[in-house]
Amino acid sequence: MSDWREGGCLCGAARYEIDVEGARTGNCHCRDCQKNAGSPFMTFTSVVRGRFNWVAMPKGEAHASDIAVRRFCEKCGTPLTWEALDGAESVGVSTPTLDHPADIPVQYEIYTRTRFPWMAPIAGALQFDADGTVQAMDGDQG
Repeated sequence: MSDWREGGCLCGAARYEIDVEGARTGNCHCRDCQKNAGSPFMTFTSVVRGRFNWVAMPKGEAHASDIAVRRFCEKCGTPLTWEALDGAESVGVSTPTLDHPADIPVQYEIYTRTRFPWMAPIAGALQFDADGTVQAMDGDQG
């Protein structure tokens, strides 16, 4: 079974296809994501590379650290993907760049140590501290 969807940047120059069946979606509250998005967190949907295809690959590429490359549209600036440089077989797509992202549930939140204090955890989502330790199973930081 598969659920292929399309997405892309604000101006339409960069486009992709992704199979969201079995994908993992989460909010990342790390400082790099906060700065990259200009918001309190970034939401990523991660899949194995075989379930993601560029239709029109963006030219923008940034290395905020030595662990990943972030791809973005050079024309409009939309952040699109986070790809590990260690040969990992997965790609994280910025979920809001899907053409229809509203029905993609957030399953987990990571780097909750740097979550903005006025932001509540998502109910039902696993909560992970910066070191990968599960904080709570139900979205309650208690």
